[in-house]
This record gives sequence, structure tokens and C-alpha cells, in this order.
Amino acid sequence: MPFRVLIEQSLAAIGPLGCTPLVLPRQYAQITRPELDGELVMDTQFMAVADKGELRWVHIYAPKINVLTLFFFPNPQWQLPVYCMEQVIFGNQPIIAMLDAVCLASMACHEKIDGWLQKAHQANPQLQQAQDTPEWFEQCRSGQDFFIRPENDHYRQMISHLHLRFLESLSNWLVAAEAFDGKLTGQHRHALQAYKNHHRIHAPGLKLMNRSFGEQWTDTYMNFLFK
Repeated sequence: MPFRVLIEQSLAAIGPLGCTPLVLPRQYAQITRPELDGELVMDTQFMAVADKGELRWVHIYAPKINVLTLFFFPNPQWQLPVYCMEQVIFGNQPIIAMLDAVCLASMACHEKIDGWLQKAHQANPQLQQAQDTPEWFEQCRSGQDFFIRPENDHYRQMISHLHLRFLESLSNWLVAAEAFDGKLTGQHRHALQAYKNHHRIHAPGLKLMNRSFGEQWTDTYMNFLFK
């Protein structure tokens, strides 16, 4: 399915709680640059999901590239995982399709989330893990993640369907989420920011963004995206 459709379906999957668009600075909501083979566009959107956290996604597209990265960042007082899904297509060939959910502290839903991912692997043995995962990803993965180099678009679509199923389950976990006490909320906040900082520093799209939008703009944008 096209990424715009996947975004719409993602909102529908988590939508029972209510997703409220957040107003972003114009310079971050959309930026375009002319490239040799056509216009490069980067769209960014943040959505508040009730009082539980935010969905944030970035969609980069041009005639020969299509990249969608989506995060769910919980508000630190809630015992909820960080979630990430990313798909990269060059030309008509999918290059990467991944998803992962990471509990950054001991929390009540940890076993449910690990169990969900384990069952997803058991039900989809054809989605073989890539053997060349980058070191920076190794440092922040859950160990139950999917990180594949799709042989064709069918395998990428399988990750899309798993992603939507995960968001449907996440919507239930959001409703039932337990709160941390004050001290653990602070520790969770620190762990969340460390996770965001890791992605800000090591994001694989940095090279493209620096080249297309300039290093200064990219640095400011990444600080905004992972604040």
C-alpha cells in the first residue's frame, strides 16, 4: 500500500483513543528541494494520542526514493513502550522494512509486548532477519524486532500489516496503561530522551538530509523531531 494510505490506516488503528494533530512550525511541517531527478519533499507530523503519548512520522519522497519513519513516544508517566516502524524504497525496490517496540523500564506490559512480537515471528517465519543490521541499531533494539531486507514488495507489505496489527494492540495497551510513581517517571523520562538522542545522532537519513537541506537546518530539525 502507498505510504500515505499506510499513515491513514495507522491513525485508524490507534484512533479509538483519539489522535489530535499538533501544530508544527511551518519550516518543519514540510520542506522541499529541487533535485536532479525531480522534487524532494519531506513531510513531518506529530499527533497527540489522548494523554498517553505522541505519534510522530516523517515521510521523505522523490521520484526515486520513498521513506516512511514512524514513532510512538509515550509520555513518561505511563508504563508504555517506545515503538518505531521504518520502510525504505529506492526506485521500485524495497531496501529496509523494520519495526520494534522497546520497554525502556520495567513495566507491567513488558511481557505482553515481547509475547506479541514473538508470536508475530512464529507466524511469519519467511520474514528472515537481516544479518547486516547497523551497529547503532544493535545498541537500541529490543531483540524481538523485525529488521528485514525485503526480497520484493510482498515482504514489505507484510511488515505494513504487522505494523497495523501492532498499533491495534497498542491502542488496547494504552487504555489499560498503568502509571509510574514520581521517581520512576523521572527515570523513564531520562531513558526516553536517551533513546531519542541515540536516534537523532545515528538516523540513517542524516546524509541525505544534510546534502539536500544543509547541515545547520538538519541539526535544528533533528533536535525538534527528537525533543
